Amino acid sequence: MRVKYRTTPWFVPAISAVLVLGILLYFSMLEQSKLIENELFEIKEQRAWQAEVIAEQIEQRLQYASDSSGRLGKALQARLEQGEFKTKTQLSELIQPHPDGSLRTRPSGFDGRYQAGIYLPPDSEFSRSQAEHLLAAKQTVETFGQGALSNQFSDTWFMEPSGGIVIYWPEEPDFVFKAQGGISYKNTPWLVPDTAPGTYWTPLIEDPISQLLMLSAVTPVYLNGEWQGNVGHDITLQSLLDNTKLLKGAPQSAFILLNETSDIVATDITSLHNVDEQVHLKSIEQGIWYEAYQKLWSHDESYMAYQSRLFTISVIESQGWVLMTSMPLQPAIQKIEQAFTALQTMAFISIAAEVIILTLLFAYFHRKNKAYVKHLKDISDSLAQEKVRYETLVDRIPSIVYRCKNDKYWTMMYLNGAIEAATGYLAEDFIQNKALAFADIIYPDDQGMVWQVIQDELESTGRFKVIYRIIHRVDGIRWMIERGGYSEDKESIEGVITDISELKEAEQKLKISNMTLDEKVALKTAELQVANLELTEKTDKLQTSLQALQQTQNELVEAEKMASMTSMVVGMAHEINTPLGNIATAESVICSKLEGLQQAINTGQLKKSELINTLDVVEQSLHSNHTSLEKLLGLSEKFQSLGYRHEVDTDRAAFSLSELCGQIMEKYTQQFASNNIEYRLSVDPEITLYGPAEAMDEVLSKLIDNSIKYGFVAPRGGCIEISAQFHESEEQRMQLTYSDNGCGIEPAVASHIFIPFAAQALGTGSSGLGLSRVYNIIKNEFAGKIELKTNARSGAHFVIHCPVK
Repeated sequence: MRVKYRTTPWFVPAISAVLVLGILLYFSMLEQSKLIENELFEIKEQRAWQAEVIAEQIEQRLQYASDSSGRLGKALQARLEQGEFKTKTQLSELIQPHPDGSLRTRPSGFDGRYQAGIYLPPDSEFSRSQAEHLLAAKQTVETFGQGALSNQFSDTWFMEPSGGIVIYWPEEPDFVFKAQGGISYKNTPWLVPDTAPGTYWTPLIEDPISQLLMLSAVTPVYLNGEWQGNVGHDITLQSLLDNTKLLKGAPQSAFILLNETSDIVATDITSLHNVDEQVHLKSIEQGIWYEAYQKLWSHDESYMAYQSRLFTISVIESQGWVLMTSMPLQPAIQKIEQAFTALQTMAFISIAAEVIILTLLFAYFHRKNKAYVKHLKDISDSLAQEKVRYETLVDRIPSIVYRCKNDKYWTMMYLNGAIEAATGYLAEDFIQNKALAFADIIYPDDQGMVWQVIQDELESTGRFKVIYRIIHRVDGIRWMIERGGYSEDKESIEGVITDISELKEAEQKLKISNMTLDEKVALKTAELQVANLELTEKTDKLQTSLQALQQTQNELVEAEKMASMTSMVVGMAHEINTPLGNIATAESVICSKLEGLQQAINTGQLKKSELINTLDVVEQSLHSNHTSLEKLLGLSEKFQSLGYRHEVDTDRAAFSLSELCGQIMEKYTQQFASNNIEYRLSVDPEITLYGPAEAMDEVLSKLIDNSIKYGFVAPRGGCIEISAQFHESEEQRMQLTYSDNGCGIEPAVASHIFIPFAAQALGTGSSGLGLSRVYNIIKNEFAGKIELKTNARSGAHFVIHCPVK
């Protein structure tokens, strides 16, 4: 029997489609509203966290500067109590009178990026002990000033009671030269006499020299109960505000830094940049900022949405400052709504198309029930896919998103996929405590604290934030920060858990580094003291040579050649060991012969021939010792001549380099002829140098002697070329080039040619000290430098740079 079907009215599928679309639209709007609310909550939390991090960074810098100032004061006081300083004559070598009557650091040889400068007001009078204290302060300031290079603070200084300053400020290397005549720091917050021991902060004030707003950590220094001045660190306001760059990630954001009276210290609001007078918060944007400020304080909250904007506050306790930020919420809301609207539209269009197709098929094939059921199944599958898409969107959030019961096990009802990376366990392991409870992975010592903090804050505000440790399945202990609160029905808890292990590890490393800094300094000081005691145990006979070596070491430090000290010591040992070995051998022979002679006398068997033979051996040994001692004395004289320093000011004068070079070439005319050597001289006649002319004569003569002796060895003959001209980019400097076409310099020697005992002929009669002396002359007497160009051409090629008169 054939089954007859009743015709379904045409409008039934259309009404069904409208009902389905309406229901789907309603529930999608509800889900969208929840997701937007959760996303806004994350944005608010992140903004508040950024503001808090910035305030903590500023607070840490201020605390570091305060602690460092205290250590600086103690270090200087300890140094003054030891009483080991340089003399006043040495201080006079570092400073000179200025036309305005002040005393300032000599510009020659001074580089403010690496050294501390000195400024003393006009009519400053100081005793020898005060001068010694200034030298001690300069060395201590340079040591502690290294913190400015890592941006922990801006500078390091010492102010003496007359109002002068010793300062190391890498970003302001010409600070002491910028000071106007008559400037003194007397009667300023930086130099308050007889203050109580300890560190205090100055208010935010402008430095009269750099004209920068700054805060200063100041520590007074006392010696035997008598005030010696103050030390401290400055932190410019601009360097503190550089931390607020993190806030620029949000569009149309702004910040205001307030003092304890709610006056504006700093802001990035453009309309307030050029306002000179003090501005109160009430006058900004019709008082919106002030109203938000009042509400935040009254509700004791770190952030709040007010008039379509998000406001946050963070406290910088050491200064009593408040950092307040603002960002509009509408752009964020629009961005989220646009994303969800696009997603909703795609889903709506997809569902609508499927429903319309289903309706047409249902109206056309209403008698075919199998096709109708199939299309209903397709609709069900599509809805399931949309659900998966929403869950995938949540799983892509890097932090753990959860919903759980408020019980002692924290029984989980929902977890996103981030739980696996954070704990090592799958989400289904925690759902309804299937494999283990979330409370089981909380570090045992933190479980009670976590429960108490969450319950107390839920009871008071309905929201909470707690930091605790968990036990990762593989990686051990990890640090977490959890923010959450009651769900809408208050039957469960919802929140976000973020892994902050890297931040905690960095914080711990910083604490350990600060704690061990003083120990490292003490250990290094002890090692230096031990090394100093070992040096003092050397024999008196070589004392003069050791003093010359110490002078050479100081010059190598100034020339940044300290790394080559090992080479110099090895060369010195090579030169000294041979005569010392000869002396030891001769003494051994003498002792042996004298013992034999004494034995023959005691036994009465002494023969004349044996006595004559013994006396001959002793005479030869004594002659050998005399020769070795003369060689040692000669080496000692050479060591003493390593550090060239011209002390007579009257011998320093302007001289023509062209005329000097002509005179030198005339002096070598006969030697050039006998050795078949040609020379070329090309020196600009306008070049005039200032200094001892005989010193420059010695430099060029030494280079020529080296070319004749070592450059033109075999076959004899060659060419020497000397040229000099003004520097291309610096009119106040000249470049002198010396070159020959001889056999050149071995690569092994070229890398340390200016170091004592680095000569090519070492061990063949030459002590290798000539070019070291040349280097010291150019640096100390002409404030210049000399370089060896190893790959320029064949032969030797030297370039000298010097300032001109």
